[in-house]
Amino acid sequence: MASTETMNISDYIKKINKVESMLEEIKQGLSYFDKELQDSINRGERDIGEGKVTICKTEDDLDAFFKLV
Repeated sequence: MASTETMNISDYIKKINKVESMLEEIKQGLSYFDKELQDSINRGERDIGEGKVTICKTEDDLDAFFKLV
């Protein structure tokens, strides 16, 4: 009976290791996403600081902006 218990524990540990590996992949993906998001925010803030923005106050302004893009 001890070998059955050991086998079950061994299988359980393998499952834990697999889940840990999957969670690490998710963690790395989120880290990459966070870096990309922070980079985008930094670029936006830099553009605002340098005056590289278009302000649309009316619907006509917005329509004209999208015609340019």
